[in-house]
Amino acid sequence: MTDLKQKIEAANQKTIEIILSGSPMLVDVAPAREVVPGMTDNMILHSAPAIAWEDMCGPHKVGVIGAALWEGLASSPEDADSKIRRGEILVEPCHHHDSVGAGAGITSASTPMLVVENTTYGNRAYSCISEGGGLRLLKWGAYDEDIAKHLSWQAEVLGPVLQKAVRASGGIDVKSIVSRAVQMGDECHNRTVASTGLFLKELYGPLVDIDGVSDKDLLDSIRFMVEADQFFLHGIMAAAKAILLPAKGLSHSTIVTAMARNGVEFGIQVAGLGDRWFRAPANPVNGLYFRSEWSDKDAAPDLGDSAITETVGLGGFIQPAAPTVQQYVQGSLQQAIANTQEMTQICAASNNDVRIPAMDFAAAPIGIDIRKVVQTGIAPLIDTAITHKEGGLIGAGEVRAPIACFEQALKAFAAEYMQ
Repeated sequence: MTDLKQKIEAANQKTIEIILSGSPMLVDVAPAREVVPGMTDNMILHSAPAIAWEDMCGPHKVGVIGAALWEGLASSPEDADSKIRRGEILVEPCHHHDSVGAGAGITSASTPMLVVENTTYGNRAYSCISEGGGLRLLKWGAYDEDIAKHLSWQAEVLGPVLQKAVRASGGIDVKSIVSRAVQMGDECHNRTVASTGLFLKELYGPLVDIDGVSDKDLLDSIRFMVEADQFFLHGIMAAAKAILLPAKGLSHSTIVTAMARNGVEFGIQVAGLGDRWFRAPANPVNGLYFRSEWSDKDAAPDLGDSAITETVGLGGFIQPAAPTVQQYVQGSLQQAIANTQEMTQICAASNNDVRIPAMDFAAAPIGIDIRKVVQTGIAPLIDTAITHKEGGLIGAGEVRAPIACFEQALKAFAAEYMQ
């Protein structure tokens, strides 16, 4: 047992070193078919974990069907449903393709993707670009003619504009943006106002210097990004995935490498257990509804790949960095501080690159250890959105990961390494 414990501690230390030494750089923007590993023209990705078509929640089904219609893979919702059931349209999780997607995570072959390279280890990860603000977006499980037009504009105008600018920039340091944004009021999940502003500051020079783009397309693209407060969340998500990927499969490590929700189940992956998902029913979100007509009865359970931010110690793990987020849960700065102190108890290390001003610049907790979650009974806290069960964004708040995922993972770990 002592030998096993030593192996676990050494593996966890190595995992933390991998995570902290990661250098995520936004290096490109390109259609998913050109950059996402294993992506095909008849494939649509969604937020993990994997789930059978008939078991999917409303936002996922509407989003997948919407993407099929937009891509021309189907002529009607009924045609899309039939082709999905026959396997003519493939539906898979983003995480299985080194990608992450917010909300329903809907990503199809023509979707413009942010490409983040972890220059320390040479691997890449991907996320679809933000659709902007608004309650009805494809990622929230909504689809209509206006959404289709907007998706086409992003693919035909915004994506190419961003591609030229990002390539001309020589790469944008996402870790640096996150470090600074946390000092400016972001927790880098439910609030990315500062992150988006810093990203645009880095990009503005290359944007105004690019050739081969009309003034209208350039101005429309800049205006869209300026008005989309959460635009850079997707870059942060891809960066988080990029720095976690090199730790996947590290023998004897009990550190979590992914947390994701599909509106039905919550799933986690653990470094020492590779690609396996450990699942439990997704919890309801505790939060604020944007309209009085909405209530708990309208909400889908928690969904989205954006919990990858908490997996690297952002979002709900550093709530005091963004006190305004507490309004969604009728909380307080004191409660936010208590939440971060609680998250520290289930993490293996701290991140000196992310410091929380409201906690006397304490380093953020990082490296969720499944052993500590099970031992303490403290579940990871996630800042998140609330999606209508039939599609559309209706609120925001926070949610706890189900402890059962971590219990299953720990049992599997014991079976794997205690033989």
